[in-house]
Amino acid sequence: MKKLGTVKNVIHDGTILLRASETPTPGTKVYDLRGVEVGKVARVFGPVKEPYIALKPRQGAEKIGLLGTTLYFSTDEHVNHDRPRPIGRRTPREQHGRFKARSSGPVKKKGVNTWQRKEKPRKK
Repeated sequence: MKKLGTVKNVIHDGTILLRASETPTPGTKVYDLRGVEVGKVARVFGPVKEPYIALKPRQGAEKIGLLGTTLYFSTDEHVNHDRPRPIGRRTPREQHGRFKARSSGPVKKKGVNTWQRKEKPRKK
């Protein structure tokens, strides 16, 4: 097991924030010193050298007691199937027909056939 970092804060929704010395991939399982699973990496953000990590805690895990402790992650996990998809990518099924582009132009009112642009007075 490799050292991940030190717990800095616990947010009101239960998310655990820590400052990392290593950068794991999202979905990696995180353990405490005794080897008990604490949760999974939900998000990595901040500076590249020492990023912040948001952990989604395991159900029933003690959160407040982790403040100031060091957490670890397993290096044995080569393939991580629990990893969430990158934001902005769609599956082939979603690309065809499910998401349609909407026009960004103004909506015409009933009885109005053309749009006329109002001229602004020019400054001299």
